[in-house]
Amino acid sequence: MNYAFDSLPLQISPLTTFLLIALAVFLLLILFVIKKVHDDYTKGSDYSSQSAKLITNSAILYRITKTYEFNHEEFAFLKKMCTTQKIPNLEYTFHFDVPSDQFFISKFNEINGQTNKKDETIQNELALLFSIKQKVDNSRKTLSNMTSTASIPVGDSIFYFSDTKEQFEATILGNTKSELILSIPKDIFGNPIKPPALSKISLLYQTKNGSAYLSDVRIIRYQDTTGNGEMVTSHCNNMQSYQRRQFKRVNMNIPCVFSAVKITTGGPKSKADLTYTPMERKYNGQLLELSAGGCSIMTSMNIREKQYIYAEIKIDGEQPDSVIGLIVNTTPITDRRQYVLHILFVRITNKTRNKIFARVYEYKK
Repeated sequence: MNYAFDSLPLQISPLTTFLLIALAVFLLLILFVIKKVHDDYTKGSDYSSQSAKLITNSAILYRITKTYEFNHEEFAFLKKMCTTQKIPNLEYTFHFDVPSDQFFISKFNEINGQTNKKDETIQNELALLFSIKQKVDNSRKTLSNMTSTASIPVGDSIFYFSDTKEQFEATILGNTKSELILSIPKDIFGNPIKPPALSKISLLYQTKNGSAYLSDVRIIRYQDTTGNGEMVTSHCNNMQSYQRRQFKRVNMNIPCVFSAVKITTGGPKSKADLTYTPMERKYNGQLLELSAGGCSIMTSMNIREKQYIYAEIKIDGEQPDSVIGLIVNTTPITDRRQYVLHILFVRITNKTRNKIFARVYEYKK
């Protein structure tokens, strides 16, 4: 018996037809989603090459103002700049370290070169420029994410963070899968600091963009393969973000002069105008750290916290600049009869703050 299957008519029920159409639509939707994800990924991957070609317009200005929380003055400053010049896409520029640095250095030199403007106007423009840079940098700190000491590059600095919150610098000499090899940290007098082997210590690491991370490690051993000694520690795979300061700092280690301050007020309490008058007697100190928000001074005097202080500091190695600050913390240096005064600036001119920013960011006129 022969069966001619090809001669039978093909019959498809309405339900089958509906299911086939539904399946086709479903597959098309999947293809659309895959393409959309791919396009978005590609767009993100091409961000540096495509976005860099754009010129900053009003839409971009509004977006970056929202992203970095610029105030009205900062927005107006950027808007005026973009109105008079064709500024490459700031949304792209601020997203990456190198283009951002190039932009700020260029504008720093440009503003300083305006010989037709008063110094006060120049200093105000520089203050706005550095305020914008600070907000961009701080935004990157929030977005950065480092979890393991195994990713710290060899040659970078790291700080042994003592129980008394003192910081002693060391250098990453080696970084293997199982160990971190550091130079022996030293105190301000050059004496080696060697916590006991097998003890737990805290290390503080700061990336180039200013993000700080605290990690707890164990000292495995001490060794000497270079003639200067090394500290070998375990790794930490859960580094914790550590926001130390709003402003980037720079190590100084230069002499300075300071004195007590007499405070007088004028007018009603709600609108009192404070006057800070430096006392005649001045004392010598050592400026250890400096930022646009404050500084650290080492002295043999144990000055209690919440005291106001006047200081003369040489920011650029030339004429000293004067500041008024509040001592927010006093840290003793064990067995050295020295104290570190951690100072928050409360009175500082735009010019002085701009000089500090330029020193911290290594900008040169």
